Amino acid sequence: MVGNVSGAHVLVILVVLALEVLALVQVWRDRRRSDVVKVVWTVVIIALPVIGVVGWAVNWLLGRAADRLNRSSGPTA
Repeated sequence: MVGNVSGAHVLVILVVLALEVLALVQVWRDRRRSDVVKVVWTVVIIALPVIGVVGWAVNWLLGRAADRLNRSSGPTA
C-alpha cells in the first residue's frame, strides 16, 4: 500500500497538514473566541481535515469582514 504513494500524493498530504496547522494556530491565537469554541473548532479541524479547514477559513474571513464593517461604520447615536 505504501508503495503506491506518488510524489503528488505526498505533496497533497503535506499541503493539507500545513493548512491544518495554520488553522489550529489561528484558532488558538484568537482572543475573541472562548475556550469552548476553540475546542470545538479544533475537533472539527482534526476530525474533518479538508471540510474543517475550509469551514474555519470561511468563518474566519467572514468574522474579519464583519469587524471591518463594524469599525468603518463607527459608533452612532
